[in-house]
Amino acid sequence: MTTLYTFFETNGYVFEILIAVFFFCGWMDRRPRFLLRGCLAGAVLLLVSMMWTWIPFDNEWMKSGRTILFFFLCVGAVKSCFEGPLRQAVFYVTAAGAAQHFSFRMARTLLAVGDQYLKLSSGITIFMYPLLSVIFVFLCYLTFGRELRRKDVKYMTGSQTVLFLLVGMQLCTNVLQNLFDKYSTGSGFQAYTVYSLFDMISCLFLLALQCEITRRESEQHNGEILQHILYQQKQQMESSKENIELINIKCHDIKNQIATLGNRVPKEEIRELERAVNIYDMAFKTGNEALDVLMVEKLMVCENKNIRLDCMMEGKWLSFMKQSDIYSLFGNAVDNAIEAVEKLADEERRYVSVRVRSDKGMLVIHFENYYDGTLTFLKGMPQTTKEDKRYHGFGMKSIRMIVEKYQGHLSVKAKDGVFTLNILLPVDCSLGS
Repeated sequence: MTTLYTFFETNGYVFEILIAVFFFCGWMDRRPRFLLRGCLAGAVLLLVSMMWTWIPFDNEWMKSGRTILFFFLCVGAVKSCFEGPLRQAVFYVTAAGAAQHFSFRMARTLLAVGDQYLKLSSGITIFMYPLLSVIFVFLCYLTFGRELRRKDVKYMTGSQTVLFLLVGMQLCTNVLQNLFDKYSTGSGFQAYTVYSLFDMISCLFLLALQCEITRRESEQHNGEILQHILYQQKQQMESSKENIELINIKCHDIKNQIATLGNRVPKEEIRELERAVNIYDMAFKTGNEALDVLMVEKLMVCENKNIRLDCMMEGKWLSFMKQSDIYSLFGNAVDNAIEAVEKLADEERRYVSVRVRSDKGMLVIHFENYYDGTLTFLKGMPQTTKEDKRYHGFGMKSIRMIVEKYQGHLSVKAKDGVFTLNILLPVDCSLGS
């Protein structure tokens, strides 16, 4: 029993950091033969820890060097077991190291308080420390790890300086701890408690800082994607406008040619041909050119997918908006509606409604369609149902960004199989410039 206790006392840090790494890195994409790789990585760390005890001299600087060495060994272990760039491994191992150090210090402090006031026996302390360590690491995961997990850091932490500072902050907590253990001998319980509080708060601040960095960089990354999408949609609007004008000219020529066929072609075939031509010769006259181009384009899509598109729009009230914003806002909203209704088996429910009107100085835009299934909302916005959420769901984000640009209000509701999107924009303004 004594030998086993000595073994874990000497090499316990390896097990603590591996548990923390499991919590903070376990969701990453795994490499082939993950289990074998993980066992080998753990064995290497344990072997290095055991060999470290053979070093003839042991002081606070050697302990600090050991901590730094194990940090980089953990980074290597994560890289060997999981997919992803090096900066992702460094970022997550930094968080795991902060969580491990916090749990270590918290468990030690609680046991020191218990020993000071409750006179706990050494036997209780031996079994309580590993239990408390695991509990506090898990609490760190619940508080910070899940937030980091929701953000994809493969394309984040692009600034090497920021990543270097995070690593430096995390390693400094261990170095300072070793120095404190060396030079605080005899300083008393109060000094130990004060330093422990400082140590734990530093770790929590570091984890909170990492969550904030991922949140900001995620928003910046999404913003760049949105800007790229808006630019592509602007280019698409110009192309669609030219194509529809060309189609209208050709349709006019074809109609003239149909009129000359006379009785040489059966009337049923002529009517079918005229109907097909009319689909491509449709013209919306909403009072807004961008909206006219878009709705003609979407009507063609709906005709091909057997979807009814019902529109009542006073496009003249959109004159204060940029044409590219109109095209993006209505295009994304109608595309989302089409995507929802085209999956419906009941043709009576394959229906999309769009309304645009002015009411008491406000522009009222209303979209409505049926849907099947369950929609999940986060902060009032529906979440994409596609598996790869990194590159989907930008349609609603784009709509929200445009609405906010014009100081409007966006509301979304899904109830009883009906999805409604309502937008209110102030008309008497010169926004979006």
